[in-house]
Amino acid sequence: MALCPPAAHPSGTPLWLPVLVMTAITFTSATNQNISEITCVFISQKDEGSRTPKSSVSSKISNILEDLGCYLNSQGTENIYAPTKNVEVNVFEDIELRVIMNISEIISCLWFFKESQACKPSLDSENRYVTSLAFSQIRETQAGKYTLSVISKNSNYTIIVPVFIRNKPGKPYFKRSGKLDAIECISESYPPPSVQWMFCKTPDRSCLNKVHEGNRGKDGIQKVQHELSQRGLFQSYIWCCAANDLGRECTSLFTIDLNERQAAPLPELLLKVGEPLLIRCRALYRNYKFRINLSFENKEVQQDRRFDGLEYLTDHSAIRIQYVFASAAERGDSGRYTCSSTAHPNQTALVTVLEKGFINITDSREDFEIGEEDFCFEVNFTAYPPVRCMWLFSQKMFPCKQSYSADGRSISSKFCNHQHQSGIYIFYAENDDTVMTKRFTLYVRRKPEVTMQLLFKQISCVADSYPASSWVWRNCPDLNSSNCTEKITEGIQSFLPERRSLGSWISSSVLDVKETATTFSVECCASNSVGSACEKSFINLSVAGAVSSPPDNTAFYVFAGFIFLLIFFLSLLICHKYKKQFRYEGQLQMIQMIGSLDNEYTYIDFREFEYDLKWEFPRENLEFGQVLGSGAFGKVVNATAYGINKAGDSVQVAVKMLKEKSDTSEKDALMSELKMMTHIGSHENIVNLLGACTVSGPIYLIFEYCCYGDLLNYLRSKREKFYWTLTDIFKQHNFSFYHNFHLDQNSRMRTHLKYGVNTSLCGEDEFEIAQTSQNINMTPGPNGIVPFSEEDDIKHISRQMDEEEDFNVLTFEDLLCFSYQVAKGMEFLESKSCIHRDLAARNILVTHGKVVKICDFGLARDVVNDSNYIVRGNARLPVKWMAPESLFEGTYTMKSDVWSYGILLWEIFSLGVNPYPGIQVDANFYKLIQNGFKMDRPYYATKDVYCVMQSCWALDTRRRPSFSRLVSSLSCQLAEAEGAVYQNMKRNVSTHKSNAKTKPRVSKDEESFQSSTLLQHEDSQVKK
Repeated sequence: MALCPPAAHPSGTPLWLPVLVMTAITFTSATNQNISEITCVFISQKDEGSRTPKSSVSSKISNILEDLGCYLNSQGTENIYAPTKNVEVNVFEDIELRVIMNISEIISCLWFFKESQACKPSLDSENRYVTSLAFSQIRETQAGKYTLSVISKNSNYTIIVPVFIRNKPGKPYFKRSGKLDAIECISESYPPPSVQWMFCKTPDRSCLNKVHEGNRGKDGIQKVQHELSQRGLFQSYIWCCAANDLGRECTSLFTIDLNERQAAPLPELLLKVGEPLLIRCRALYRNYKFRINLSFENKEVQQDRRFDGLEYLTDHSAIRIQYVFASAAERGDSGRYTCSSTAHPNQTALVTVLEKGFINITDSREDFEIGEEDFCFEVNFTAYPPVRCMWLFSQKMFPCKQSYSADGRSISSKFCNHQHQSGIYIFYAENDDTVMTKRFTLYVRRKPEVTMQLLFKQISCVADSYPASSWVWRNCPDLNSSNCTEKITEGIQSFLPERRSLGSWISSSVLDVKETATTFSVECCASNSVGSACEKSFINLSVAGAVSSPPDNTAFYVFAGFIFLLIFFLSLLICHKYKKQFRYEGQLQMIQMIGSLDNEYTYIDFREFEYDLKWEFPRENLEFGQVLGSGAFGKVVNATAYGINKAGDSVQVAVKMLKEKSDTSEKDALMSELKMMTHIGSHENIVNLLGACTVSGPIYLIFEYCCYGDLLNYLRSKREKFYWTLTDIFKQHNFSFYHNFHLDQNSRMRTHLKYGVNTSLCGEDEFEIAQTSQNINMTPGPNGIVPFSEEDDIKHISRQMDEEEDFNVLTFEDLLCFSYQVAKGMEFLESKSCIHRDLAARNILVTHGKVVKICDFGLARDVVNDSNYIVRGNARLPVKWMAPESLFEGTYTMKSDVWSYGILLWEIFSLGVNPYPGIQVDANFYKLIQNGFKMDRPYYATKDVYCVMQSCWALDTRRRPSFSRLVSSLSCQLAEAEGAVYQNMKRNVSTHKSNAKTKPRVSKDEESFQSSTLLQHEDSQVKK
């Protein structure tokens, strides 16, 4: 079972990187002493093509097996094993340490690296224990020794595996040596770097004034540490360079040199809390008797944090230096450091000690349009600590080269290897504290590519180009003639260009053929700013089928009838096949506005986005249960996910998957949905993505599990348990459990705590709530109503809400809360430029606490047999929930979702009645919608709620409210309902207490009669 290791990822968006999976450590138990109990095997999956993420279809994967030569190096009560060969991987690889143990029953099993983590062994087909430790995109900080400790009934086992991560050297840094008057340079990498001290102005390899040092390593990090002492400390320039086979990094010792002219602005040294601080003050003067001093904020530096040096030169001049150092910098070390001398003007530098690192990318153009000219993307940024970066395009990773400005403050990276391909390019940078990305869009201009097609009485030309093409038609003397000069102006129909993908516009034009001649030549030409292309053809109307007069009427009619029947049967066959095999497309889509109008947008194609591998979850950690829903494309299955939130926990989840024989387009659609969900983010009122399985098997999308199912069936199941208010519940039960509830003096507090309602949006004149005092509430006690503090109130409110849910009832307030929560979820989606396109009660799920969440489990819905989805054109559509512009123009926007939300409100406040009851979906229905027909107010809706519904059904999209406005309106109505509940309950408590001795109790039979009468009345109203 694959488990995530501790601290497996830094915060932020990880990289989409190559599919390289490493399996290490195999244990086998022997029955005699000649066979080792432990065998370690290293299995690496290498990508023979370009380095691409696992989702890339074009990658070629081959397995490489290598014996690590594990041996027993200690015996006794505990058997300690170690491999003779190192485990070496590249940074950002996905790796797995898998352990197979042929031993007696395991009592405990733990992995150790920085902290402990439990392992969950399982049995394989050979009855051996198997456990795994998985890493997603391993980082340098995860290099080191990994220890597996196993305690079995018969013995203890410890296996130690050093993991080395190949990478170029980290940026060298300086600190004072343990010896007096010496400094050290430190760098970390694997393979271990060699170090050079260089004393030139720039650390070019051509520098002759340098000192070479060796290297030594430690625990997979391979830290090198070399001292510089004696004359090296007095050099004008001191560079430390660390290099290995993968790269070279250099750092200059931060120096204030009084003999160098200080540049503006002030030189600045950036550090993080805990890093060593080392600043050098240097001065050269002809008389050795001068003095220097390095002060901090005009105060003398403590003696134990500095050391001095003096070097005499042959001409009686001298060099003086003074170092200020701290083994671990603190925020208080930030400030101005001034180097002063009795013989030189003072100079100042700035030191900034940060709590955490940063990456700041300079704003710049993000969209570029180029032709055949040379072009490079360029990113300018500042960062500390130094970053690791790369460029991503079309699921491929490209190296990133960084160059520093002259002052060392800003960094730039260029990418020129785009090979003139249109698309989205991503710059990715990360350091130990943060991650930053910048997206660029490249449009490459290209001349049109024209294709011509002969149709019945028409000639069609299509051009693929960027930018879009315009058309010209000409007549030609003959096919071989290049002199097509006679321009055609009549019978031409040019269509609006359509964007097929980034950098590709499809333009088309059709010429209606006149029957004045049977043979002729025609040319169509498409042109844009890059160039033009033409296609010409010789037209023979008698062959093409556009014959001016039929040769024989009888034969013609027989032939036409045969063709008609053939077309009819082919249409039936295609329709029958389409019903079974229509394409899958998620209802939830993100759009990108390209104009000022609502209908000027394009759908964002997430196939071009990278999948964030931090969402990958080991499929071995899923234990499937019952099927929650199934449809034409796939199913949703209930499952238990082990360790999806944190190690050791198990969570009920819903897993969305395709059917077994899914085609490539359906897999692409599901992967696009996955990428979109990771891009959207999480919200309390949408069904949030928890993880995914995309590697080594079918694609699984793991979502939150909602225990009460969809809202439509939930409402229908509660029809017989509906009460207008909580007071009605108490009345029916003769206040038998009223002591479980506390009366809130400010009922809006309860609403705020349970549903996050912002009542500050409502004017105080919209409703009145009786209040006693600011901080005193009232609750029933054994001697009547007694005061209790607001602090006590808050402690009990959450318990009250749970008790209310346990009553298994539904109130008008609940209906309002459902409406409010859906509006909140849609407001969030609206902020992400996301449209739902199928907002209905069947696509809302209900979970604990009467929390509702918007979902899209359309692939698990039997759309063919669901009467809510009507065949219209070439699709099955939820016609009764669709806005007019969606129904008649195929346009979906945020405002079309608002229309659907109005239908959803009608479903909620009718307790699950099908919209437009008694009206068939036919030509008359479409006319009603076009003419502005609106459903009557449902039985359980107030006038205010119905007013909200009507505003959602405005034919003019501009008059429909936004979801933010709907949230505000429902927030006010909900708060008002809460206030009415408070007043009602307070009044009824008083009445109940005064009449308790005289009023006879209502029998259960009478209660049942009253309830059934009310329900019959409601049903009759709904039917009406």
